[in-house]
Formats: sequence, C-alpha cells, structure tokens
Amino acid sequence: MDKYFYIQPPQSLSKNTILLKVARDIKRAARKDSPVLIAGDDGTYNCIVSEAIHSQSPRVDSPFISVSLSKVPEEKIETEIFGVRTDGKRSRKNGKLFDADGGTLCIDDISYAPVTVQEKLIRFLKHKKIDMPQDGGSARNIPNTRIIIATKNNLKDLLDKRKFKKDLYDICSATRIKLQPLKERKEDIVPLAKYFLDTIVRKYELAPKEFSKDAREHLRKHAWPGNIRELYDTVKTSALLTDGTLIRKKDLLKEDISSCSMKEFLEEKLKRYLGEMTKLDNCNLHSTVLSEVEKSLISIVLKETNSNQLKAAKTLGINRNTLRTKIREYKIRI
Repeated sequence: MDKYFYIQPPQSLSKNTILLKVARDIKRAARKDSPVLIAGDDGTYNCIVSEAIHSQSPRVDSPFISVSLSKVPEEKIETEIFGVRTDGKRSRKNGKLFDADGGTLCIDDISYAPVTVQEKLIRFLKHKKIDMPQDGGSARNIPNTRIIIATKNNLKDLLDKRKFKKDLYDICSATRIKLQPLKERKEDIVPLAKYFLDTIVRKYELAPKEFSKDAREHLRKHAWPGNIRELYDTVKTSALLTDGTLIRKKDLLKEDISSCSMKEFLEEKLKRYLGEMTKLDNCNLHSTVLSEVEKSLISIVLKETNSNQLKAAKTLGINRNTLRTKIREYKIRI
C-alpha cells in the first residue's frame, strides 16, 4: 500500500465509490495549507492519506513525517512532538514538529495526546508560538510545519467528556476527511482485492493469478474488521503462497506467511527457472541463484522501508555499510 492508491484509485471501482470521493477530498485539502482532520477506523491507513495530501501540496519537496501517539509512552509525547532542551538554552533535541519544518507532520492517534500537549498544539496553530518542555522558554525559530491530525476514535465523544480540546477540534476539522470502513462499502471489496492482487503480482514478479468464485464470495461476505490493511495483507499472503493461477477461498484463510516454510516458498519461486538452467553446462547455478535472491531481497526491503537504509539494514540484520556495499555491487536504484 502507498499514497498513490488514494491519489488514483483503481479504475475498476464504480464512479460513485467512496474511495473516489476521498481522492477528490485529498486533492482539495492539498490545495490549502490549513490543518486537516482525518477520521477512519483502524486499518484505513490514515497516515497514508495524509502523505497523499502532502505529495500533492506545494510542500512536496519538504519533509513528510508521521508519528503514532499510541506507540509513544504518554510521558514522552510532549518531547516527541516539540523536542526538549538537553543542555541549557543553547542545545535542543528537536521534536517531530521541527524535523518536519517546511513540510507536513501527521500526528496519528491524536486522541492519545494529553490535554497539555493539545494546548501547545493550539498555541502553535493559532499563534505560531511554542513553549519548549522542561525549561519554560520559548523557541526562537518557529517551524513552518503543516499539521494533519488523524484518529480512529470518535473525537466528539472525547469533547463531551472534556478529554479533547474543542479549539483543537475546531481548527483541524474545518478540513475533514472521513474514511469509511469496508463493511459500509461492500461493493468495493472485490474490485479492491483484484487491484491489490494485480499490484502484488507485478511487484513480486509472480505468475498471473485470479480469484475463484468461492474466493470472491468470501471476500464479499467477510466483515474485514481490519479494513483495507486486512484486505491487502490477506491478498498479499494468498498471492505469495498459492500455487497455480487460481486463488480459492481456502487460500484466503491462510493466516500468515509463516504457514509456508522458506524452503517451500523459494521452491515455488525458483521452479520456473531451474529446469532450463540445469540443462546448461558451467552455468554457475549456486552463485547465480544466491546473488539474485540477495539482490531481490535487498530491493524488496528497501521498497518496504521507503529507501530508509538504516531501517532496511536493521530489518535485514546486516551492517549499514554492508548494505551500502551491496547496493553499489548490485546497482540497486533507490
């Protein structure tokens, strides 16, 4: 999944689909420079929508940074966003707000923000002022950062309980994008699944595949509590693990890719090529296959980590310098 899915939805979807409305809303939000509120259930990819807004805005050449507050300890949320003085007034550890200077900051799971953090966000959005945590001083250089907040919780309920500041809600909800759960748009499920399948087949260079009748029926009837994320992951797993060209209902019920051993996975991928290669003399099969597998693995991990070499190296379990050497050796474009 990437931001282009929301910018240019599959043509196979109906002209009246909610997804096409979201694409129009993204385009309208991108033309403005005001804060945005994105509301959607878990699995609707709130921050991918915010990245889609950023990528179509005048800020596209500046940083896009996202932070999920549900993954940050409550006592560290303030410094995560605003930064902190580390050694007197001359030294400061930047928060995400400063890192995104000139660009866009998506604050996902905004409902987790303590009231004190909400108040500081209001002060920044209204008056372009920031009080640095712990020292009581004001930051000299105020970042030019666009704020997008996202939530899977009902903020109006939190307003009633006085756990969310009305000023922050009013400022951000002036431009609001609502992402509907899949259960409310069942007519889109099969076209979406077909689009994901075609995308995955191209990305992983698989043989063409399609869904059987019972698979399409299962796709339509399943509740999809994890929404688009669950649908995408299910299609990806079934595409990678299914032999042949037809994906059946039983293939969609495989819980995760770990149900297939690495040996079985590689055998399925390599069997199309090994028959011809073994007929050749001195084809150096061992080193050829190992280098191709390594090149493909590094390329895929770099794509999945958006070319973040540090994160890719950690995922691969290799040194960052080793990764750089491999990128040069295999002439991998990033």
